Amino acid sequence: MAVPLGCFNRPWNKFDYDEALAGIAAAGYALTGTMHQQGEPLVEMDSSEQEIAVLRAKVQSAGLAPSTVLGSFPMDGSSEQSVAGLKALIDRVAIFGARYLLHCGTSNEGQYDRFYETMKACCDYAQEREVMLTLKPHGGISVSGADLLRAVERIDHANFGIYYDPGNIMHYKGLDPVEELKPVAEHVVAMCIKDSLGEMEGVMITPGTGKVDFQGVFDVLFDAGFEGPCLVECLGGETLEEINEEAVKTHEFLTELTS
Repeated sequence: MAVPLGCFNRPWNKFDYDEALAGIAAAGYALTGTMHQQGEPLVEMDSSEQEIAVLRAKVQSAGLAPSTVLGSFPMDGSSEQSVAGLKALIDRVAIFGARYLLHCGTSNEGQYDRFYETMKACCDYAQEREVMLTLKPHGGISVSGADLLRAVERIDHANFGIYYDPGNIMHYKGLDPVEELKPVAEHVVAMCIKDSLGEMEGVMITPGTGKVDFQGVFDVLFDAGFEGPCLVECLGGETLEEINEEAVKTHEFLTELTS
């Protein structure tokens, strides 16, 4: 079955945002997601409405639709500050027009409960604004399939889901992305397309050139009724031309796997 395909701006991080959007659109993707651009986050909890409106206009002018925003909220202060920070970020994501707010969790065990409690407290607020809260594998609180399932059970809300990342599952602990997916597959609402060369090895490579069994990953997801979207997070290449070429190759690779 076909799933919506998109691409984050991360592979073009050292270039400007317009060049990233142009490369994504030219490669055939319909969706885009925001991470850092030239080392700076594009959408933050204190971004102004005007700043976000400019970003949204750029995305639309490129013929793309905003899908996902990678963001975070403070977990060092009071619980009230954490909730207020996440709600502010949700508001910005909604203004941008993205459907998913993607969070990497935390590697600080002392913050695990704060993460679960804050996400749970904001699920209704996010749902009212048509933003889904999600967690991706990123070590720490989300290193394995069991950890991801624990997050789903702790937060226990229909507006919270897993943004699967097979490359990170392999990267942080050398785990099998297919096997770790099985216990949580029914809760996966979107996926970062990222490959890996092995535990703590490179991930800035073109999907299909590393060790991740993407066919196996999609087989498990499709058996669970998954319908996407899937956004490419990492690509090989150094120059703008090389990255653009890898974006095209990856779009062709994913189209073949998912159609």
